[in-house]
Amino acid sequence: MSRFRRRYGGNPLHLLLHLVWVFAAGWALLRLLEVRPLLYLLAWLVGAVVLHDFVLLPFYAALDRVGRIPLRGAVNYVRVPVVLSGLLLLAYFPIITGGGEQVFSRVSGAGYSEDYFGRWLLASAVLFLAAAVLYGVRAATAQRTGARSPGSTS
Repeated sequence: MSRFRRRYGGNPLHLLLHLVWVFAAGWALLRLLEVRPLLYLLAWLVGAVVLHDFVLLPFYAALDRVGRIPLRGAVNYVRVPVVLSGLLLLAYFPIITGGGEQVFSRVSGAGYSEDYFGRWLLASAVLFLAAAVLYGVRAATAQRTGARSPGSTS
């Protein structure tokens, strides 16, 4: 038992409950989406895991390592807006690229004249501007009080 705890990091009941919850979530997803071909759903999930874990994760981990060199302690003031902007792009990709025009028109009966790409760029610019202002305020405060500045690496 102690060997299992040392290797897993917790109680076996913890692992069992997580497996039950994963199964329950999968079952609920199947019921909610009424997916008939289970094989397609499983292939999509496995493909997403493989794409993320073996392609995207090494890519953005290497990109983060390279970004730490010139940014030093200010890396989080760039990292957070990049992640939030990327999540916005991922969530709204079809309408940002204009690919949802036909579906939107069919469902709503209205025209599709919004500039979602411009709005995404504006939201991303606001995120980066807010991070830059926060970094500037923290650096000025640290300089005034003699504390360690947010860009220092000690």
